[in-house]
Amino acid sequence: MRKLSNVDVGQMMKLAATNLRALSEENQGLREKVAEFEKKEQAETIAHLMEEKGLEPEASFQEKVAGLLKRDDLEVVKQAVGLSAPQMKLASVHDDGTIEVEGGAHDEDGGSAAAGFAAALASA
Repeated sequence: MRKLSNVDVGQMMKLAATNLRALSEENQGLREKVAEFEKKEQAETIAHLMEEKGLEPEASFQEKVAGLLKRDDLEVVKQAVGLSAPQMKLASVHDDGTIEVEGGAHDEDGGSAAAGFAAALASA
């Protein structure tokens, strides 16, 4: 059996400390990358929910994801989106005062419920 001198032990301890530091830094870098991927996945999930509910229809999917990635509180945003009601567009009023009615369900008389709603809005 070989005996190690104090110098040999000191060198091995130094080498071990250097390797442990390097592994710790690499581990931290990997944790940050995983957190980044998880955040992007969560932002995409929320953006899909937003699209299903018709929230922020003027923004594209990628714009929604980019906006969500800027936030730190994605869990709160996810809960808020989950609580929001689906958005529906029944009609649009143009600058010239004309009303454009979106296609909607028809009632028993064959009329459009959306058209009736828009007409009631216009007459108010």
